[in-house]
Amino acid sequence: MSACRIFVLGRKGGDDAFAEVQRLAAVLVRARIANRYGVSARKVPGQGAWGVYLTDRTPELGPPSLAVLAVFRSFGLAA
Repeated sequence: MSACRIFVLGRKGGDDAFAEVQRLAAVLVRARIANRYGVSARKVPGQGAWGVYLTDRTPELGPPSLAVLAVFRSFGLAA
């Protein structure tokens, strides 16, 4: 199974998007889950905006654990 990329944030400019990427990457590293999850910024097709994406590199491992969900929640990504 290939990586699963999920749109999580939209920003008007590339600088703002990359600032969010750095912020989220730091959260992933601190939580020691950067080996499974990655983050990237890409221009949204057909739009003038940028998207910040969270990538699960190993979706075959199943849904994230409760501890990982708590990390995402701390960043405002999970309900």
